[in-house]
Amino acid sequence: MNITQQDRHDLFAKLQSALGESGASTLMELLPLQPNAELATRADMASLRDTVRGELAEVRGEIAEVRGEISELRGELKGDMASLRSELKGDMASLRSELKGDMASLQSELKGDMASLQSELKGDMASLDGRLTTEMGRLDGRLTREMGRLYRWGAAVVAANAVSTITVILAA
Repeated sequence: MNITQQDRHDLFAKLQSALGESGASTLMELLPLQPNAELATRADMASLRDTVRGELAEVRGEIAEVRGEISELRGELKGDMASLRSELKGDMASLRSELKGDMASLQSELKGDMASLQSELKGDMASLDGRLTTEMGRLDGRLTREMGRLYRWGAAVVAANAVSTITVILAA
């Protein structure tokens, strides 16, 4: 039998006349709103509990499988990492050896270039020294001539001043 809202209202009205407003409200609150077919029984709860326990057992089994897979993957990863580490060490040793060879070659090449530059600089310096010596000799000759000319000019100025001074003294 399905109880409608109208049936509940009629019951409340009868209870209200028999028990009063407060008693009728209290009793109506204790009565379920759902039909009895929707209420869970102890057997329903036990069946649900058993179903949930079964599903939990399945989930635990799946978790154990996942843990096994994770453990297996961890082992594979460790192996891969060890292999990669070994490979990297080999590559680094090879690169180190190659780099040392390149550095030795570069060092030898730089020493040769430096020796060539040193020789070239010595030649340039010797050439410059010769040109400077020649130029200094030429300038020394010019300076000597100019000094001679200045000396003669100075002597002439001194003589002219002496003559002027004597002339002034005699005129006075």
